[in-house]
Amino acid sequence: MLRVNKTFLFALGLSTLSPSVLSQDSDANSRFYDRKAEGWFWYKEEIPVEEPEPEITKPLIAPAPQKQEEQSPPKPSQAKGPDVFSSAWFRENLPKYKDKAWDNPTIENVRVYMYLQRYAMDRSEQFADTTELAVVGDPFLDEESRRPSATFASQKLDRSAGREKDSLAQSIAKKAGIFFFFRSDSGTSRTQAPILKMLAARDGFTILPISVDGKPLPNDIFPHYKVDDGQAAKLGVNTYPALYLVSENHEIEPIAQGVLSLADIKHRIILVAKRRGWITEEQFNKTKPIMNLDSNIAALLDEQSYELSNIAKDTNNQETNFIPPEKLAEFIKQKLYEDN
Repeated sequence: MLRVNKTFLFALGLSTLSPSVLSQDSDANSRFYDRKAEGWFWYKEEIPVEEPEPEITKPLIAPAPQKQEEQSPPKPSQAKGPDVFSSAWFRENLPKYKDKAWDNPTIENVRVYMYLQRYAMDRSEQFADTTELAVVGDPFLDEESRRPSATFASQKLDRSAGREKDSLAQSIAKKAGIFFFFRSDSGTSRTQAPILKMLAARDGFTILPISVDGKPLPNDIFPHYKVDDGQAAKLGVNTYPALYLVSENHEIEPIAQGVLSLADIKHRIILVAKRRGWITEEQFNKTKPIMNLDSNIAALLDEQSYELSNIAKDTNNQETNFIPPEKLAEFIKQKLYEDN
């Protein structure tokens, strides 16, 4: 058998290896020789790194809620009563003192009630005195500026108003007449008939007598009458005499059912004409025995109701719309005196 030189084979094997392998082996050998202290058992198992056990976190225990002190429910506030000796206090309590004195009439109970009654009377007298002071010199409050108390002045005013009524009634008579429903057996119808004759003679009203029972009145005071043909029932006549104002356009307005004086008939005729718009407001006012009708506070202030509502809102009293006296007095003075 041919013996092969081991040195020659070893050299031939090295020459067939690629440079990269040589390089790898070289590196391996160098690492091996560098680690010769590890001996042939150079392979070393890597000791697994023990992972730290997760920390067990204890659950947080919420602290027990502190026991709150039991609060007692708020006491209801006691309603405040009216001020002692105020008008509201007297309205509420004076009857109680009276009842107490009546139920138990001791000297003390009766005397207390009498003191309170005396107090109320004295306060009323103070109010009356102050009312006179407030009225004097104010044309809007002083009734003397509307209806004088002096007899000669008031009578003169009455005569002037009477002349205006006569003149106005005569003008109405040119446009309207009167239906006079009567019964021949009615005593009140017989009483009313001559008064209507006077109205026709003085103011020119045309009277149309209508007999409900078909018979004339005694003494033939209205000989030319008409017999009712159902008109009384349609108008709702149930009392005699019955008077109706009838315009030239056949508009019918009731005046009265029953007996009236001449002055009352004329006054009601004017009222009916005013209601129907047959006369003006100015014509109607002239028939009143009153002066200075232009100084009507209601008419003047009603126009300012919107402004007054705004003032009430500004005072934070929207529940009652109460306006403090000083603010209301200032507003009224401005509207009545300064604006006119």
